[in-house]
Amino acid sequence: MRFSEIEVDAAALQRELLATGWLEALHMGGADELLWGDCDLASLAENRLGDCTDPRALTDVRRDDWRRRATTEAQWLPSARRYENCYWLLEGSERVGTVALSNSLLGSTLVRLSSLYVFPSHRGRGIATHLLEALRATLAAHQLGIMLETHWCWQLPVRFYLNLGLWVHMWKRDVAFRWGPADPPPVIESSANSVTLSVDVSQSRVVLARAEREGTGLVWNEYECPPGTDDAIAALAWHAPSTLSLWLALHGWPLIRSQKAWDELRYADGGAPEALAYKIVLWEAWDRAHGWQVETPRIPALEYSTWEELEARWNAESAADKSGALESEP
Repeated sequence: MRFSEIEVDAAALQRELLATGWLEALHMGGADELLWGDCDLASLAENRLGDCTDPRALTDVRRDDWRRRATTEAQWLPSARRYENCYWLLEGSERVGTVALSNSLLGSTLVRLSSLYVFPSHRGRGIATHLLEALRATLAAHQLGIMLETHWCWQLPVRFYLNLGLWVHMWKRDVAFRWGPADPPPVIESSANSVTLSVDVSQSRVVLARAEREGTGLVWNEYECPPGTDDAIAALAWHAPSTLSLWLALHGWPLIRSQKAWDELRYADGGAPEALAYKIVLWEAWDRAHGWQVETPRIPALEYSTWEELEARWNAESAADKSGALESEP
């Protein structure tokens, strides 16, 4: 691994990660690399097609079917990953799944995690939870945290990461979570028509965001941390709206406050609930257009368009913009 952006001994960190007992480095080439890649395909097939076949029992025919129907990527083998190191996930001495970690920080203090997969026969044991906790503890000693992305339509992983205490960082492409070395978990408390997101600081609970449901509408409030709050904690006030927005979406709450808020905020990459609502429309339309399963909560007052309808709308808007520009020319 190489972490040239900050003073981290890459070789020593690699040894520390392997010493957790949860990881074994993947050696490229041959059957090992193929099986690791099959695990990646299995994750796509499970979440997009509902096919939970164990990759260790994968046939050539099913592998080809998964590549054709479950992914748009031309290459799925780990040897194509230039910026990640690939590992087997261990329980004792037994391989029970896969994970990949970025080998460069790219100016961040968060190590990107991807391809977390546990064999179906080993689920329900807390393996993924223990892995993430072990990784977080090891990285925290170097003032590093974890970042990962998952797809909105993959409801089980999305709920798992939120329930584990990760914060939502943004949703530029997919739902991006972060777990900083000093981040306390978000505390989400809900009643029938209201929900608050808080953080516990020095034996006190500080409310960072609050939402209320009024029919199909939403009332929204954001709060700043009290003066003197530690900078690392105060920074979480930026992630609180994104995190609360995701919670609302997962529980089928309204995400749109008003037409004005929708018009002004829906293109944002984080924070505003309207922005998440707009992304949900795009994500679900894209998945349905590819024949992938979409089993998600319905958001009140949200217009679910097909991908064809979205493209037609974008083309019409583009044509109108070009026409207006031509008319304004001297």
